[in-house]
Amino acid sequence: SPTMAIRRKKESSLVAALDILKTREDVIGMISAGSTGAVLAGGLFVIGRMEGVKRPALAPFLPTVNNGKTLLIDCGANVDCKPEYLQQFAIMGSIYVRQMLGIENPRVGLISNGVEEHKGNEQIQETFELLKNTPEINFVGNMEAREMLSGDYDVLVCDGFTGNVALKTAEGTLNMFIHTLK
Repeated sequence: SPTMAIRRKKESSLVAALDILKTREDVIGMISAGSTGAVLAGGLFVIGRMEGVKRPALAPFLPTVNNGKTLLIDCGANVDCKPEYLQQFAIMGSIYVRQMLGIENPRVGLISNGVEEHKGNEQIQETFELLKNTPEINFVGNMEAREMLSGDYDVLVCDGFTGNVALKTAEGTLNMFIHTLK
């Protein structure tokens, strides 16, 4: 497991890189081609969480049809989430998009099985209520996964299970499309 790999392999290149990231002021980031789970576990164990952040999230930028980008947060770090975690993802994602893309008031969508306020499971319905009452974000409501790459949203919020399935579905669709064209 990723946790055991970090705890048992104290001399691994990943642990060494995380130690450098934590201790050297001239190092501001790290890239790894290794296990995402091990990087995430190592980040938690070696570097620690930012104050106030209950769960870290994986958040890739995805291309949109209008040549823009949208942030998918979370795409695999947390398969089970409480609504308060999703609220934090929305806040962190908004801040990140604001800083990285210069979008002053990022549009935040909650991935659900319909756009209506009453759609979704209990977790999504509770998260919807939290997000619509979160002044730090520009929550525009529920969105369906088919709209992920529409360009209508700057931040897509979901738990890691949903995000991972959505991301891999998009990748598979693209691969099928390329194969079909060839």
